[in-house]
Amino acid sequence: MSGQVYLRQGNSGQHVQQVQHRLQELGFNPGGTDGLYGAKTVEAVQAFQATYQIHISGHVDEATWGMLFSSHEGHNIAADDPSDVPTADRFVELCLHQVNDRYVLGTQADHNNPDEDEFDCAELISWACARLGVEFPSYSVSQIDASHHAGLGLSVSDAAHVRGALLFRRAGHNGSQYNHVAISLGTGEETIEAMDRRHGVAVGHIGHRFTDGGYIPGIRYH
Repeated sequence: MSGQVYLRQGNSGQHVQQVQHRLQELGFNPGGTDGLYGAKTVEAVQAFQATYQIHISGHVDEATWGMLFSSHEGHNIAADDPSDVPTADRFVELCLHQVNDRYVLGTQADHNNPDEDEFDCAELISWACARLGVEFPSYSVSQIDASHHAGLGLSVSDAAHVRGALLFRRAGHNGSQYNHVAISLGTGEETIEAMDRRHGVAVGHIGHRFTDGGYIPGIRYH
């Protein structure tokens, strides 16, 4: 249990604004610092919780508040790790810091831009890989092929429990028209993904949306 809930969606006031400012300082976009706990603030809190492997609720509970304002919080693995090793943790953190960025189907993300803010599902992954010095294709079908041709395929149930593993939805699954790819947060339930125009980059749920999974060649998994 994460303890008492201090703040949740629908709240407003000074303490909400304090949380929003802190999230912004740590690189999570709460959609403004207006003191209104709306959907974008929920998503930023979810991304923060996922980064620090706190229960993902979107509420500011005791554990989340403590991590936000503790003296040792704010270490950015992706930016500060001196080993420069492309690990799954660094990959996931890069993606989580893009929550609330825009979804643009077919966009070509600038892999040299650390502040890129437009992605589709595959570009989020190829951009984050490039930021870690790992080459990975920019199209979802090519990402599926690259993972499986390297012998790194996984079942959905296995990928769901591996932080930084990919989850693939092949076109036709549940009536879908397009391939889609998301990143597992390793909890068995949640993803980080460039979802669609309405949600943008967001924390999502695995459910029955995916057909298979895989590791990324060149990323170190624990």
